Amino acid sequence: MPGARQGNRRKDRDTFDSKPLQKTRQPARQEKEKEKPERTPATKPTPQKEDTDSGPINLSTTIPIPLQQLLLDVFKQALLTSPAPQTDAVSDADAPANGEPVTLDTKTLIQTIKAHLYQRDFDSAFAEAGEELLRAYALRWSAARALGYAGIFKAVLRWMESEKEGKSDSSHGSTRVVCIGGGGGAEIVALAAAWRDLGGNGDDGVAALGEGVEGFSLDDKEKEKGDTEKTTSTSPRLTVEAVDIADWSIVADRLSKTIASPDVPTQKSSRYQPPLLPNTQDKPGLEVSFTRKDVLGLPEPDLKDLILGPSPSTTPSMSPPPLLVTLMFTLNELFTTSMPKTTGLLLNITELLPRGAVLLVVDSPGSYSTLKLGKAKDGGEAQERQYPMKFLLDHTLLSVAKGKWERVLTQDSRWWRREASRLRYEVGEGAGLEDMRYQVHVYRRL
Repeated sequence: MPGARQGNRRKDRDTFDSKPLQKTRQPARQEKEKEKPERTPATKPTPQKEDTDSGPINLSTTIPIPLQQLLLDVFKQALLTSPAPQTDAVSDADAPANGEPVTLDTKTLIQTIKAHLYQRDFDSAFAEAGEELLRAYALRWSAARALGYAGIFKAVLRWMESEKEGKSDSSHGSTRVVCIGGGGGAEIVALAAAWRDLGGNGDDGVAALGEGVEGFSLDDKEKEKGDTEKTTSTSPRLTVEAVDIADWSIVADRLSKTIASPDVPTQKSSRYQPPLLPNTQDKPGLEVSFTRKDVLGLPEPDLKDLILGPSPSTTPSMSPPPLLVTLMFTLNELFTTSMPKTTGLLLNITELLPRGAVLLVVDSPGSYSTLKLGKAKDGGEAQERQYPMKFLLDHTLLSVAKGKWERVLTQDSRWWRREASRLRYEVGEGAGLEDMRYQVHVYRRL
């Protein structure tokens, strides 16, 4: 699947002096999974051996099918159509009638995106793309990713909640999630769905979440500090900060408003009716912000503001609010752009994160996330070396930053498979749903 953060790429490649892993054979024509998604095979493939170090996080967790359908309905309602343009040319036969929405030409736009990606013109595909192109990308790729992400987020957030239980200083009513490379909207909608699901099931152990998810605002930087009326249980809030090198602000805004809209068409018989997350002015339960930044070029003060957000109102005896940083199909691109800068970014994040903060990394598996780097010898040809992304990640967090991280979970290859026969998603030719194969790693700051 093409990456929403491909604009982070540069033409130059940096070298890495540590000893690489043994060179593996590469396909004759290798394309990253993000640029060419794997379609569901006609027959079920033979299961591959996977790293079974799943730890305390149950990655088999999913959200219910009706909630998955509502998630897809949010994407369709938010991005497929636009209000009809107002025109004075009444005689113009080609102009849509007033009030009739304009439907996105997804087929043509998706073909354009694929052409840019084939030519490796990532600036045209993302960083310099217009609104319609980005909306088409999100309809085609972000929606399917969001289905897979929702189960991962649910599992990680549930585990974080269980780790917080029983601690005397864990009375915070908020959780902060920073999505690096999260402009395409998949993380935003998936987190909303996971948060709703965690709040709707009493046997989750976090049923109080549902009572707190009663509000939503986009990029509201001046929240009133006064406490609102409280229920008998805590009222936790989810704050999502998405950052990307491309300008996804319109897509993020459309999705965010639709998450809170009760007017999303969905099955009347479904137990999960819109809005995906409710919205009230006086009690925000979900706050979403989008920032257009190149994280590899951020000064440390700006990175601190991005990761930590506004200074929390905590007492000295209280720990900081739960904090999750995600890199969803982004880290390999950053390493490809600049290995030294990406290593520096991870180390800077390490120093900024408080004890107990969690880092979630999801990316393409296997050879799709192997970096080919070369260093020319004197008078000789460049010597190619290969570094799996997982090796670079572990080297940075567990060796260079030794003693500062605990690896909670690692799996080199997993499949998330959609329920094709039970989900409806008609947004135009060439924009169907796909399964997701990925590697996943979770670390906790010590």
